[in-house]
Amino acid sequence: MNSRPRVSAPAAARIGSLCYLAWGLFHLHVAYDIYQLGLPLAGLAQGRMYQLAAHMLSIATVVIVVSIFADWRNSSVGYWLNLSVAGGADGVWVLVVVLPGYVSVSRGLMPPTLFVAAAIATTIARRIEWRPRVHGKHEEATMRSLIDRNRAD
Repeated sequence: MNSRPRVSAPAAARIGSLCYLAWGLFHLHVAYDIYQLGLPLAGLAQGRMYQLAAHMLSIATVVIVVSIFADWRNSSVGYWLNLSVAGGADGVWVLVVVLPGYVSVSRGLMPPTLFVAAAIATTIARRIEWRPRVHGKHEEATMRSLIDRNRAD
């Protein structure tokens, strides 16, 4: 049995990065749509709609920037940032809009599908990178360095 991965960590990371990029671009459009919904409103209702549009713009921008500069390089920080930011946004979307039935399930689960694809691809990339290069010796060397470091202190 061959334990060698079928896909490389950089390839999986870039696939995930592109999925997050698509997710972010889609949500830039959503932010604009929310802004448009606020145009005919007045007062506090308009202000709150603009606030929601700004929040969506901020979330989309963070996901795009992280996907380009961190996920593309299989960064651990980028992995956790986009997993939590996009996952949190999609979780709220599903709980507040999809489950109560404000949109159809088929329409409502399209954006989370991009997130799930990105999360799976970047998780595969991180798992491949975390895998020890030489089975057994990596863990032993790591443990020795930790012990030596503690003795020095």
